[in-house]
Amino acid sequence: MALLFRFSQLRNSMLSSCPARVLIPYAGLSPGKLLDPKSYERRAQETVSLHSASLGSCISGIQPLKFQQTSEHEPSVPLLIFDIETTGYFQKITGNVQKGNRITEFAVRDLCGGKNSTFETLLNPERDVPGHLATVNNINTDLVCRPDVPRFSDVLPLLLAFVRSRQTPGKPVIWVAHNVKRFDGPFLAQEFDRCSAQMPEDWLFVDTLCLARKLPADKKHLLNLESLCKRYEISVEGPSHRAMQDVMALCHVFQKMSFDFQLTHEGLMNEAINASYFSKYLN
Repeated sequence: MALLFRFSQLRNSMLSSCPARVLIPYAGLSPGKLLDPKSYERRAQETVSLHSASLGSCISGIQPLKFQQTSEHEPSVPLLIFDIETTGYFQKITGNVQKGNRITEFAVRDLCGGKNSTFETLLNPERDVPGHLATVNNINTDLVCRPDVPRFSDVLPLLLAFVRSRQTPGKPVIWVAHNVKRFDGPFLAQEFDRCSAQMPEDWLFVDTLCLARKLPADKKHLLNLESLCKRYEISVEGPSHRAMQDVMALCHVFQKMSFDFQLTHEGLMNEAINASYFSKYLN
């Protein structure tokens, strides 16, 4: 079972007690206003967790995934499978995040495996969570709108440190999510923008929904994550529509899809989009 750390302890273990302002240039953020994490100790909480188990002991049946490289000496690129829960959706006409909607939960797993390969946290959206969404994922206002639940600006330095700990110097990071082009990516970009920052230029994104549209037509199965799990006969324990459970499901699905498409490293890079793609969603 994942170990839960107090927020201040997790910060100290990953950043060696460095303040957030020291991390910003190290993490490759574009110049902008320094983050204001307030007091991490005062906002200490126990929903941020860094999993210290090796891959496989947390998720049964998921093996480290490495694509065929163009050179045997080329280091592998981390594949970060991630998912978010939010307070709302998108406006169908403009395609923008509805004004004021925020992320309430974030989870990520490095599919390449190893220790400390996952990161998850609840996030304080600083606004109410609509009741109809709370019935879907059990994330309600009382759960996240508390002073002991961190805001995205509090968690951002930890997230950047986590990514750097998985990244090979000089190599990109590939983020993978289902519908990342229209949902996860724009929300993440807006949270960075609220911190007067931009996502690093070496972050690339792959949308498994776009990959799913290339699968052989099958009227029995839709393209949402739940339907893809049924298509591949994947069973994932735990509540659905929570960030880490959906990450677990997508890890299985992405491995199956990668096999179906015989994806190589080059093929995966061809599917990727740059972080700058999401700038059009910023208000």
